[in-house]
Amino acid sequence: MALDTEMSKIAFDLDGVFIPDCDQMPVVGGLQDFLALTVYMRPIFNPKGDWNIITGRPARYRPTTMEWINRHFENKPNMVWHENTVDNEPWIYKAEVINQNDIKLFVESDIKTVEYLCANTKAKIVHFDSFCKLNIS
Repeated sequence: MALDTEMSKIAFDLDGVFIPDCDQMPVVGGLQDFLALTVYMRPIFNPKGDWNIITGRPARYRPTTMEWINRHFENKPNMVWHENTVDNEPWIYKAEVINQNDIKLFVESDIKTVEYLCANTKAKIVHFDSFCKLNIS
């Protein structure tokens, strides 16, 4: 497989990878208010080359997510998978996307999701903490 093709098979989680995980903020309403607030948060890093996003955010928040991506990335992801209709089970949605699209590497922020994806996909699943240790010196 050519390197360009292989690189296009890399995907990142959104919340906890590009946007820091936050404890619930008491002055912010529900999930919709929190996601609206994240539009103004800058990404932790900007990937180079070809890359993708797989987010477990509910599909109804796709416009907010796309606004954030368009605001903060010059090198936009090739694909943004954001069609999760199983609001409480994002790990199942992510596994389906990874398997259906032959994703080779997925960087995920939640350790329990990492464990689930390792057991239910053929992809290499990397916890974001490990990704940072490997790529930041």
